[in-house]
Amino acid sequence: MPHRHAHWYLLALFPLTGLAFWPAYFSKFSASPVAFHVHGITAALWIGLLAAQSWTIHHRRNALHRSVGVTSLALFPFFLVGGLLVLQTMAHKVATRADPFYDLFGARLGTIDAVSSIALPLLFYMAIRWRRKVHLHARYMLAPVLFLLGPILSRLMPALPPLAITGPETFYLFAYGVHIANGIAVAVAALLYLKAPGHGRPYLVVGGLIVLQSLLFETLGRTPDWVTLYVSLAEVPTALVASLGLAAGILAGAAGWIGGQPPARREATA
Repeated sequence: MPHRHAHWYLLALFPLTGLAFWPAYFSKFSASPVAFHVHGITAALWIGLLAAQSWTIHHRRNALHRSVGVTSLALFPFFLVGGLLVLQTMAHKVATRADPFYDLFGARLGTIDAVSSIALPLLFYMAIRWRRKVHLHARYMLAPVLFLLGPILSRLMPALPPLAITGPETFYLFAYGVHIANGIAVAVAALLYLKAPGHGRPYLVVGGLIVLQSLLFETLGRTPDWVTLYVSLAEVPTALVASLGLAAGILAGAAGWIGGQPPARREATA
């Protein structure tokens, strides 16, 4: 089985996330938007589910592994919704210009979240579609976690003296942290690909998308047209955003489940 110790690396994300988001989220927990709570809870459950999947399959708990896998079909749509609600909340912060940080970086960060929001259901579809091919299945489930490294590491970068942010006049340093963090994520993707090139396509895909995120952050994210489009997301009813996320998540799981069935059963199901 690939990535025998993946569950330990996944669990290590919890303390890193706590450190990274302590100033902006955990230290202001009660005052944080509901969207941040939804995203935090569903993302934590998703990482926990992936860790459980890794542990169960490598300890030969195959029946439990399958049961947890079925649970992923129910959890993934809510995980996707959490990310979309954060995307909308950030758009609202840009629209109101209430926070100088989001005034500078909100729309640019929106390009990063837009890429991952589109990619996640497609990658989940592939993971479920290839559930009978253990090497592809495992990598399509784990590769999207690399999207989390950028947000986590970029918020840890200010702990380094050259990138320390002391106020609005040094906010510009955050952009360097974003690209360094994305570079680390791409390097991890490349290393994981090189460990097994024959099965490493998911890491190439995610690595390429992270490169795209950095490019859009510096190009599209700075354009007035994108800012206008992004701000318009704040006007969309939250219930509609959540419904679209649920629909996309359910569709990805259902399509992957049907696509991964043997041909005869697939035709009967369809």
